[in-house]
Amino acid sequence: MTTQDEILGFVSPEPEMPNTFYCWAVLRDIDKVKKDEFVVITDAKRKDTIFIGQVIDINNQTIALKSFSREEMLRSGIEAEQIIKGALSRPEYFKVYAKVKLLYKVIGNNILSVDTPPTDTSPIVKRYLDLLSMILGFSSDRSNSICIGKLYANKDIDVCLDLNKMLSGHIAIFGQTGSGKSYAAGVIIEEVTSRGVPVVVFDHMGEYLSMSKAADGGKGINIIHLVPGSNITLDFEDIMKAPQILLSLGITDAQLNLLKDAYTEAVSHGFKGLGALKWLLIDVPTQKGARKRLYLIGRNRGYSTATIDGLRWKLEALLSRGIIGQGFDIKNVIKPGHLTIIDLTNVDASNRSLVVATILSKIAEGRKQNLIPPLLVVIEEAHNYVTRDETPSSLIIRDFIRGARHWGTGVMLISQRPAGLHTDALNIVNTHIIFRLKGTDLEYIKQFAPLTKEELEDIQRLPEGVAYITGPIIRGGLTVKVAIRKRRTMHGGESVKFT
Repeated sequence: MTTQDEILGFVSPEPEMPNTFYCWAVLRDIDKVKKDEFVVITDAKRKDTIFIGQVIDINNQTIALKSFSREEMLRSGIEAEQIIKGALSRPEYFKVYAKVKLLYKVIGNNILSVDTPPTDTSPIVKRYLDLLSMILGFSSDRSNSICIGKLYANKDIDVCLDLNKMLSGHIAIFGQTGSGKSYAAGVIIEEVTSRGVPVVVFDHMGEYLSMSKAADGGKGINIIHLVPGSNITLDFEDIMKAPQILLSLGITDAQLNLLKDAYTEAVSHGFKGLGALKWLLIDVPTQKGARKRLYLIGRNRGYSTATIDGLRWKLEALLSRGIIGQGFDIKNVIKPGHLTIIDLTNVDASNRSLVVATILSKIAEGRKQNLIPPLLVVIEEAHNYVTRDETPSSLIIRDFIRGARHWGTGVMLISQRPAGLHTDALNIVNTHIIFRLKGTDLEYIKQFAPLTKEELEDIQRLPEGVAYITGPIIRGGLTVKVAIRKRRTMHGGESVKFT
């Protein structure tokens, strides 16, 4: 302990004895330390051992009143200060206790888990400025880290997390509407693109387009804006590499089998993609009049007329949406340091899963062939795509997430309804960023995030822009409370003002 260390208080056996999870400290002053602040406990017996803890609650108690009848005070109408003159201002009578969550035990240069409690009477100090960032596992290399904000109760400590560890382990951001989750996603995108890593966002509301402008009105991030059906289309050949995704459009198993057979025949005649689809839907003259080629192929292979007509109607409806075309070159839409926005604003809800799954498959193929650099993929409203139901699109997207890190793709899932996400996806994600949540959504994430009772209660009351970050990115897989920094680019997700 240095001469600059101010002793805040001492470990106490009251209200309960220290254990390997918590200890209580009697404080010298009620204003010296606040809830959520980090403290250092210098063990009174083992001089080479310190503990890093976090204050999770503070209470006070008037010891002197234990020897008096509170009922007598009520009957007499006399205040406690009048009965015990000066007792409330005398330290021997008025006690302030802090409940401290024990995070780490440090012996020399070794940072360990807490396997023994601190000794009773151990002094508590605030010696964290030169120590806490390193112990929590924050990155000191700003050129290769994501600086998301500052510790909530220790605002002089930057929360900078290793970029490679975060992206390779994937990220999930959860929070109610207005809690700050999309704003925080923008902060992470700023950090990632500034390191030269490309980012692809599947955007439902067009809120990320504003990131092309800096908050001061200048230039922001370089954006590639892609609108399915407008300046980008899906190649039907890519869809046929994972045709089960078409089941999300209401195509039945029998119709899908017909499509596979018919498409194979189209390819044998030299047609692929959009050309093959048009070839199957063209009218062919027969003795009984004009028939769709799809009908002739289907009947020849023993499919019922109902199956053939049902598939034809659905393929014609898909073509009418304008999202099927010549496709795109993945190398032209994912570039170092650029933010590529897949704008789903005007894409019919029934076709969004098809668009997302097909583009993700294209990205996976591009990475496997090293056609594009390592990147971050951001999926907004993720509960619509990685659902708890075993849908074809959910399976494809979950497979993408599961294998993404092996070929250099990080994934960030964003959702206001985490209870709607499949457990596989949440088990794969290492870093969870949790904003204000309540009810079934909070209950659901308890399975995946090591949150204490106090943290679960606090999450329900978090102010906008404050979140808990948990996972292996924090040393020991612990949890820290963070105030998200201000965006350098414009935020497009603000609510419309009514007055």
